[in-house]
Amino acid sequence: MTIKIVTDSSVQLTAAEIEQYDIEVVPLLVGFGGDLIADTAAEFDQQMAVSPILPTTSQPPIGDFVTCYDALTKDGSQVLSLHLTETLSGTVNAARQAAKLASGDVTVIDTQAADRGMSFQVLTAARMAHAGADMAAILAKIAVIRQHTKTYLFVDTLDNLVKGGRVPKLAGVVTNLIKLKFVFELVDGKLKFYTRGRGKKALIKAQAQILDQLADATRVEAAGISYVGEPSVAEAPEKLLQQVVPQADLLVARTSPIIATHTGVGAYALMFYTVD
Repeated sequence: MTIKIVTDSSVQLTAAEIEQYDIEVVPLLVGFGGDLIADTAAEFDQQMAVSPILPTTSQPPIGDFVTCYDALTKDGSQVLSLHLTETLSGTVNAARQAAKLASGDVTVIDTQAADRGMSFQVLTAARMAHAGADMAAILAKIAVIRQHTKTYLFVDTLDNLVKGGRVPKLAGVVTNLIKLKFVFELVDGKLKFYTRGRGKKALIKAQAQILDQLADATRVEAAGISYVGEPSVAEAPEKLLQQVVPQADLLVARTSPIIATHTGVGAYALMFYTVD
C-alpha cells in the first residue's frame, strides 16, 4: 500500500526535496496584529525586527488537515503526518483531531523536533515510502532518528521571549544591558537551558564545545544550521561544522517565520543526527 507524507511549514526542507518526494506541506499561520497569513511571508525577519508587538502565530485549522488527508487517501493510500513538537505549537494536536475525522488511514507523529532537525525524520520517511517500506518499518526508523537528533538554539536577545510573556520584562532588560547570551537544547521536544555567558564570545565558546562532541561521534549523517536575520549569522557556525564533520549532509538556511517568532532576530540553531 502506498504511503504519502504530510508535514507542516515549520520544517526546513528545500523546494527540491519537497518535489522529489511528493511531500505535502500544510502551512501554519502568522501575522502582525492583523489577519493571519500562510507561513511564507516575504521579508518577515525585517518586519519582526521593527515591530512593537510579537507576531501572532497559529496552527493550521483542523479543516485544512482533513481536506489534505481526504485528498491523499481517496485512492486507498495511507498517510504519515509528521509535525513540530507540541511544546512549541498545537499543530500536531490539530493533526490528530483531523486524523479522527478523515475518511482514510492517517498516522500522526510528534517529531519532538523543529526546523531542519524535524526534516531528518520527514525525509527518511519519504525516502522509505518511495522505496516501498511499510508503515511499521518507517515508524521504527524515524523513532531511532528522533532519539539520535540533537538541536541547540543560540539566542542573541530575549526580546521575543519577553514579548511573548515567557520571560519577565525586567529579566530581558537586565540581560540585554549586560549582553548576556543563552544557549538552549531541545530535549524530548522541550527547550532546556544549556548554558549562558556574556557577549558573542560566549556563544562561540558554547558552539565549539558542542561541536567537539561530534568529533567523537561514530558518524554524523546529516546536519543543519538555521538562522533568523542576515545570512552572516550562520557563517561562523557553518565553517566550524564543515571542519568538524565535513562528510555530513549540511543545509544552511533562514528559518521559517513560525520558528523566528519564538527565537528573535540574530538567533541560530545547530541540528544534527548521528548513526552508531
